Amino acid sequence: MTFAELDVPFFSKAPVQSLTTARAAARAMATEIPAACQLAFARAFGVRLIEAWWRGLNELKIAPQELRLPLAEFETSTLSDTANLLAEQIGLEAAKFDAETAAYQIGLTYTSMLPAEHRGEFGIFYTPPALTARLIDQATSANVDWATCRVLDPACGGGAFLAPIAQRIMKELAQCSPKLLLQSIGNRLHGFEIDAFGAWLSQVTLDAVLLPISSTSGLRLPIMITVCDSLRNHPTKDGFDLVIGNPPYGKAKLDAATRELYKRSLYGHANLYGLFTDFAIRQTKPGGVIAFVTPTSFLAGGYFKNLRALIGQEAPPISLDFVAARKGVFDDVLQEMALTTYRKTGKAVPVAVSEIISAEGVTEIRETGSIFLPKDITLPWLLPRNPSQTSLVAKLVEMPHRLVDWGYRVSTGPLVWNRHKSQLVYQKGSSRLPLIWAEAITADGEFVFRAEKKNHAPYFELAPADQWLVTTEPCVLLQRTTAKEQSRRLIATALPIDFLQSHGGVVIENHINMVKPITDAPKVSTAVLAAFLNSGAADRAFRCVSGSVAVSAYELESLPLPNPSALKELARLVDAGASKEAIEVACSKLF
Repeated sequence: MTFAELDVPFFSKAPVQSLTTARAAARAMATEIPAACQLAFARAFGVRLIEAWWRGLNELKIAPQELRLPLAEFETSTLSDTANLLAEQIGLEAAKFDAETAAYQIGLTYTSMLPAEHRGEFGIFYTPPALTARLIDQATSANVDWATCRVLDPACGGGAFLAPIAQRIMKELAQCSPKLLLQSIGNRLHGFEIDAFGAWLSQVTLDAVLLPISSTSGLRLPIMITVCDSLRNHPTKDGFDLVIGNPPYGKAKLDAATRELYKRSLYGHANLYGLFTDFAIRQTKPGGVIAFVTPTSFLAGGYFKNLRALIGQEAPPISLDFVAARKGVFDDVLQEMALTTYRKTGKAVPVAVSEIISAEGVTEIRETGSIFLPKDITLPWLLPRNPSQTSLVAKLVEMPHRLVDWGYRVSTGPLVWNRHKSQLVYQKGSSRLPLIWAEAITADGEFVFRAEKKNHAPYFELAPADQWLVTTEPCVLLQRTTAKEQSRRLIATALPIDFLQSHGGVVIENHINMVKPITDAPKVSTAVLAAFLNSGAADRAFRCVSGSVAVSAYELESLPLPNPSALKELARLVDAGASKEAIEVACSKLF
């Protein structure tokens, strides 16, 4: 739907039938606005929407309250009549729902209208109520006492966690007077939010949740949300019993002071959610609980090894839920997510692992087992993502061998092609070598020399200083990026020796992992290694390790493997040219 398709008469003839449809219309409006003006437009639309929502909430109240003013200034723009009317109707429709659902729908409308660059930079993605409820349940299971606890959400945009927690406190303290209840909630719940509009929405959502109580008492909640950059806030003096939320995520460029502040949990690139995890540990009281919704990449990625060490030392995990679906959980996000709870200065305990499955509005929790984390907590955590992996993980944790024991190391292809565009060529030549792209590794594990995709060229022209880019020894190649939805995460092939010899070497592009021998006589041949990596058995094992779409060198080298002496039957089958079915059976027996 485009802006041109929207007109005032259409929206004035009938009420909005679906908040989802209306949100799509609002998003279409925003896309017609110049990018430089889109943020101000989204906020202006959000203001009008909240005003209508609040008016709808107060219509039936005996003692209606005025809408709270924004907590900090933010830029808005003038709305057209069409935009005003659409925001009005969405707000009035939202007033028919409970405050938590309404705030989530309002938040989705607002965030869907934001410029993609701004939304990505600040990680503005609001949490679905079903995941919010589950994480709060996990915090309850960790013995958080709603009657007394102090709670912080350090990235509280929209109030997704604070609003339902306020409802839990109301239920727990149902016998208190309205005045004492308001004071208790006002003193114990706190939120930090860098986005001024999101902070205001959080506070208004809390006002909406407590509206029946505040109307009865004639009082209103104090301001509980602080507009600030959480990561640069000093820890509070008293600390919190629970730090909960869905922190922003994505790579972050840090100034020197911030990198120094969080150096204990950093290794290479910084990711926002890793910084927020470190921040949460600092803000939590001894014995308190941290409960976060985050991507799963921290479970295994090399860049998170120091964060895992910090978690192991200061806040061991208690529970971890994997969200089965990557798509459709968060608006405009394709990411594997986990809900994790931690105990500050607690002892390491078996981690209760579950899988969350959502379908047709119904959320199912399936327990997958209790797992001990590795003694070296910096290593990837072997965890069953679903019940089918439970027995496999139990076997993997007993396997001490790794690729290095087979005689191999992993490195990424050295050529970052867009730094050498002028050297990509289409014809053979005396100083030109074949350029191997990920597309040369076929889905069925064959090597096909080709460069058919856009911007791909089949040859690379070497400059005098480019010998470091050249590979002349046999190795196994793997695609570096695969998704959990694919039939296999590990897609490998042996680089043919005759191809190497006929060309005198190749140049391998950066989207390929190279599994290279570290000795002249590795215990496993490249042909056997490629056959093993292409097996369903190896793929199933890797899925218990990997936490992102990247097939990283770090994760491959950490993958538990059988004793190389156990591969004799597999080697015999590979040498004899056995069928894939026979090879698959042999690989499965290894686990």
